[in-house]
Amino acid sequence: MEIFQSKNGVSVAAYQGDAMTLLAFDLGPERRTDFTGFSIRITPLGKKPYYMFNNYGYPAGITYPPTGTVTSPNLLTTEFSPIQKFRWVHVPSTYHHIESTVYGIYQYDITPRYLSAGALAPIDPSLTVTLSLPVTPFKSKSLSVGFTRSFVASQAYANHFGDSVKLRPDKSTLVFNTKLNSGTANPAAPGQPGQAYSYEDIHQWLGWQARARVIEFLEDALKEPKISLDVFAFDLDEPVICDHLLTMADEGRIRVVLDDSKSHKGLNGEGKPQFEDQFTNLFKAKTQGKPDAGIVRGKFGALAHSKVFIQKKDGAALKVLTGSTNFSTNGLYINANHVLVFDNSSVASLYERIFEAAYTDMAGFKDTAALASASFGFNSPAQADNVNDPAVPEMIIRFAPHPKTFAFDQLTEMAAQVNKADSILFAIMDDDSDSPLLTAIKAQVESDKTFTYGITDTSDEVLLYSPGSTKGIHATGKGLNQVLPFPFKPEPGIQGISIHHKFVVLNFNTSNGVVFCGSSNLALGPEQRNGDNLLEIRDPDVVTAFAIEAIRLVDHFQFRDKDNKASQPGAKKLELHTTSDWVAPYFDPADMHCRERDLLVRDQPSS
Repeated sequence: MEIFQSKNGVSVAAYQGDAMTLLAFDLGPERRTDFTGFSIRITPLGKKPYYMFNNYGYPAGITYPPTGTVTSPNLLTTEFSPIQKFRWVHVPSTYHHIESTVYGIYQYDITPRYLSAGALAPIDPSLTVTLSLPVTPFKSKSLSVGFTRSFVASQAYANHFGDSVKLRPDKSTLVFNTKLNSGTANPAAPGQPGQAYSYEDIHQWLGWQARARVIEFLEDALKEPKISLDVFAFDLDEPVICDHLLTMADEGRIRVVLDDSKSHKGLNGEGKPQFEDQFTNLFKAKTQGKPDAGIVRGKFGALAHSKVFIQKKDGAALKVLTGSTNFSTNGLYINANHVLVFDNSSVASLYERIFEAAYTDMAGFKDTAALASASFGFNSPAQADNVNDPAVPEMIIRFAPHPKTFAFDQLTEMAAQVNKADSILFAIMDDDSDSPLLTAIKAQVESDKTFTYGITDTSDEVLLYSPGSTKGIHATGKGLNQVLPFPFKPEPGIQGISIHHKFVVLNFNTSNGVVFCGSSNLALGPEQRNGDNLLEIRDPDVVTAFAIEAIRLVDHFQFRDKDNKASQPGAKKLELHTTSDWVAPYFDPADMHCRERDLLVRDQPSS
């Protein structure tokens, strides 16, 4: 969903994502003189309004407007420290309503602010643009989408949980009580005790909507005795998930295909059994003598890499969960990931066909031409194997491992779509593998022809914003300095992979938008050796949700890639600009920021 409002030369576009909102702004020429940033006031339905927080403030000497009844205002909110960007992604429970996320209609009041002769002018209501839209978990037709928060390295995490991360009590206990204490946050003031928090607190906050969708899926199955579950798993160690799966094993209504590649069997670095081996032993003990339950360990050619739950009732598939999210503490609480839930028997039945083939003959899956060399269409008439079902988006689903020729042809066809795209937004774990698709994306980042904005976990080809250039942005999500410039607090380091997504959005904000997503690493070798699923979805709302996720991640980590110079001698405190020089690039056609503004606020004519 997109909403657009314009008033007295001020324009705002608001896009609905997965329990988050992308706000994009524009100003007419008459509103740019002495402009210093935007104030954002947020009012959840039934709650008191608040101004969005800003980590930056003005340098000393700025005079602030009267504050009415407030005698000691928080100068680090956008009421007094406006954001100096032309867009922002708002995610609830970042600084407000932490304990209980508020869902529903949110009102956003956006006001341009002006600074002249060292004084911040009061808010001018005649320039305030107001719009409202739902901030809720994402659902379009029968498809729900959920993203992890993935912000261990963030000021929000440091404020709520301190500068350390403890996701489980030790490296050897598979299932544990998540209500136990995990740590203590930094005290609000010197001499005061910090606020204790549980594993459940930290898991819910970091796992965000992805965790909620996974737990809901399992709890729905547990409540209904006639529901059985089929599972594809790669990493498997999240305590609540494992507990639920083992409960269903005890009841004899679950089958599992679980990876047994090198990292998931034998002993860990502490000489303890790997979690997947522990799960297997517990599972077998609970399912002994129960003919409708079982577990298969295997790895196709290299990995059993899918992350899938399938609900069945009386043997018929009803609902399926898939995506990039491993069912592990890293997958949900460290990695940036996504899940997709189709509450639809047509899609679930297709996934069940794949499960049956793998459960029966994992080694022979690649030779099953009807599955491994097919593109399964939904509302996509060009596909030979197509299902017309108005309850699901238009999409194509493919299941690996594939024969080499099929894998190459499919990645090449996707690369052709990249080369013709109006815009490209991506979040990909690794883009260094042999792949026509990944090669095309990297070439577009270097090009100045297409708006390209993305992030990988690590890369030797980082390309950050450069004034006066329309080349793309390629940020990274790991290997960042934990010491940040004042006034930022130290942040925890990232344990393991930060960006684990595998998605690419093309043609955002157009009628031909598409997102490639799922568990596939989008590379030629893995597509031939891994058990995976890759979805190509053409639905404007789904495309928008993934586009917002890409922007959220790049915005967060690009700052840490580019501006983190705190460890250098003489590092300066980060502060807001006191002139309007920062505004000019947003209206310079030769600058990436201008291209971005045009993409996000298409209804506002450029000047």
